[in-house]
This record gives sequence, structure tokens and C-alpha cells, in this order.
Amino acid sequence: MTASVSSGGRLARFLFAMFQGGGNIPLILPIAAQPVARGHQVRVLAGSSIRGIRLPVSEQFRERIAASGAAFVPFREPDPHPFDVVSPPRGLAFGWKPKRLVAPTSNVPTLIRAPAWADNVEFDLASTPTDVLVADHFLLGALAAGEAAGEAAGVPTAAIVHGFYKHRPALGVPPYATGFPPARDPASRLREALYNAAIRRVYRRDGLPPLNRARRRLGLAPLRSPFGQYDRAARVLILASSALDFPVRRPEPNVRYVGTPFDDVGADAWDSPWPDDDARPLVLVSLSTLPQGQAPILQRILTAVAPLPVRALVTLGPSLNASEFTAPPNVTFRTFVPHASVLPHVTAMVTQCGMGALMKALAHGIPLVCVPLVGDQPDNAARMIARGAGVRLRSDAAPAQIRVAIRQVLNEQSFRDGARRLGTAITAQDGACTAADEIKSLVKDR
Repeated sequence: MTASVSSGGRLARFLFAMFQGGGNIPLILPIAAQPVARGHQVRVLAGSSIRGIRLPVSEQFRERIAASGAAFVPFREPDPHPFDVVSPPRGLAFGWKPKRLVAPTSNVPTLIRAPAWADNVEFDLASTPTDVLVADHFLLGALAAGEAAGEAAGVPTAAIVHGFYKHRPALGVPPYATGFPPARDPASRLREALYNAAIRRVYRRDGLPPLNRARRRLGLAPLRSPFGQYDRAARVLILASSALDFPVRRPEPNVRYVGTPFDDVGADAWDSPWPDDDARPLVLVSLSTLPQGQAPILQRILTAVAPLPVRALVTLGPSLNASEFTAPPNVTFRTFVPHASVLPHVTAMVTQCGMGALMKALAHGIPLVCVPLVGDQPDNAARMIARGAGVRLRSDAAPAQIRVAIRQVLNEQSFRDGARRLGTAITAQDGACTAADEIKSLVKDR
């Protein structure tokens, strides 16, 4: 899209609220870059991690915001820090919580920062004219401040869900972070209902109080569930193709699937250590840029590929060092390689199923060995397996199991066919452009 202010539209001003995470940054910043390219103004209110990590916003994050063309707005941390006064985790009942419920409720403690995000967004919207607020879906306090600004000044809000439909329990969608397939029989439907009821209970009991504190400060009525905050947004944008997701039976009217943005289009060629005439298939091993306990499984992957007639490129990210591992001769390490530069040469990929890397691989029709570790990665893997695009392993899989899985996706055409079908759906949408169009449509004539 090339529409700009000079082509007849007026200058629009957008505020993006986002935190320093991992996979959210390369998915959201390409969207922020779109209105800049069209001649509009974009500010990014950037906060530190919403989890228990105290690291300040990094210089690399600031540089990526600057590269998008947006202006950086620093987040003002409250005193005392919310993590200093947070209560210890509670069980589902009498201190007990099923092990399979830990991951689905792992984001509840992040809501302790809802008042701080509400205060920061409220302050910025009051001091700088803004046409649309765009907030990461985890930042319910920011969305509450947008709701208040919408009531007071007509500023609409869009929530960005960086992944599949995962922001709230819904009919037809397996509970978040369980990796379950869709319910097909009475037993699985009962399981889904029980998990969703437990998730709603924990969110309501532990996550709702800080959100409602933020809403009271903003002059808003309290909610009965944190998930009700999404109903107050003008748009909830899902950064995925609906063709890849499990169908939601009754999606909310403000939900839009816009596709997945890519952040490394046009990257330079990578410096391959192998000769151009090396015909062995290239296997990309890409687990995570953040520390997610991936070192043990990575060493077992290295052991698995040692006897295979393949080349293996392992991207370590900033969390791991090559000196930690024993690698066979057919493996090379890189801290970082732009996916867009190497994926055209890749035959198969071993991945923890982070959303960005997953979609880039599928866009090139690459079959997958899925080794989900944390968060929504089991859910992403479940969707890939349901579509026949790869195989799934446990994070404690033995080298022999990993070797069998790699051979499967290399040798069985059905996996490549499944990946190519999904790739066709992914490349049919320009995620960043479509998301920006949805956001721009919220700008009101004044």
C-alpha cells in the first residue's frame, strides 16, 4: 500500500503500546512501520518485560523502534515496582493447581502491571493528540486507558494478538497453552469445558482485581472478567491466517484475522560455510531468541543429526553460546541469520514453534519438526500437526526419536505438501499491510 498524506488523506497519529518480549516485537513493529511509510506519525510506548524480569528496555529494542520510523516513548515505572508487592501464586483450590493448568494461567501475574500501563497510556494520550491507540493484547491496562480515552475524546483502540486466537477462552478453540486438538467427542468436550472454566476462575480471582483498580482510576466501571476488556476495543487483530487456526464457533464481531507480518523481507544473502555444490539437504534448527530452557533439547538435536546425510544450521540467539555444546562436523552455529535469507535454501526445520519463525518457514513450504517448549508453542504445534505440515516431539525426546522425526519430514512428501498448502494461505495475506489498513480505518474525520 502506498497511500499517504500527500495523496489526499490527512495526517493521522498512532500510539502503539508494547513491551520488551521476544516474538511480539518482530510481529508488531512491521505494523507500526506501515503508517510511517504512508506519511503518518507513530509513537511506540515501550515498556520492559511484563513478567518478573527487571531488565530495562534494551538499546536493541530502541534501535528496532527507530528503524520502523516510529518515535520512542519511554515507559515510566511505578514506585514501588508491582513485582515488589505481588502476592505469591495461588492454586486453583486449597493451594492445589493441576500441572496442566500452570501454563494456561501463566499470564495471570502479568496483570499486576495493569495500573502502571493504564497510567502511562493515559498520560501520553492526555499530552499528545492521538487518533488511534494500538496495544499488545497482554496489556489490558493499556486497553482500559484506551477505552477511557474513547469515551472522553473518541480515540478508538485496537488490540493486537500476536499469534492465533489465544486471548480468551472460546468455543471451538482448545484451552490456551495446552496443545490440545479441538474437542471431537464427549470426553474431550468435557475436558475443554473444565479447563476453560478453571482458566476463567483463576483470571477472575487473581487477574481481575488489578485490572479493576486501573479501571477505577480511569473512571470506568468494573468488569466481571478480565476478558471483557477485549469487548471494549474497536478491533482485535489476530496476526495469523484464519485458514491455519482452529475455527472459533462464535467469534466476537470486533475480531479480524489479518495474517502474519514479516520483519526481514529483503534480507541479504547469508554466508553459508558449505560449498555451493554441496547437495545435502539443509536442516535449520531454530529454537528461541529468549532463554526458554532449550539447551538440553538442542544438545540432543545435535546428537540426532550427527549420522544423518544433512547440513544443519543452528541459530543460537543471544541466550546461548556455541561453547556450551558438542557439535558434529555437519553442524554450523550462528548467533543470528535473517530467516528470509536462509529459508529459500532450507529443506526442513526443527523449531520450538514461535509464531514468527513458524510462519516464515511455512511461507517457504518447509515441513517442520515441532518441539514446543513454553507458552502458546504447544498450541501452534497442534495446528501444524492437524494440517499435516510436520511432526511433534516432546521437549525431552531422545536423539533417536529426533532423528526419526527429521527423516520423516525430509523423506515423506505429505509433510512438504501440507506445509506448502499452509504457505499458500500465509502468502495470500500481507499481514502488516492488512493490519495497518484495519487500524487506519478507525481514524475518524475531525
